[in-house]
Amino acid sequence: MNPIKYIKMKRTPKRTCTVTGVKTAETNFYANQTHVKAVDNLRRNTGTTKEQLTRMFNQLKTY
Repeated sequence: MNPIKYIKMKRTPKRTCTVTGVKTAETNFYANQTHVKAVDNLRRNTGTTKEQLTRMFNQLKTY
């Protein structure tokens, strides 16, 4: 593998979702939000709060 080509490769900026704890690309976030778009869609469609979703994902991590 050519080391110069490896250096030139652009990296996508990543952020960590505060609700799920998943580290993903910045494009999956709305501007000025700390959780991913999928969490926001889930919150809107089910009528739950962000705190309830955080608790649910924390419970899922323990299993």
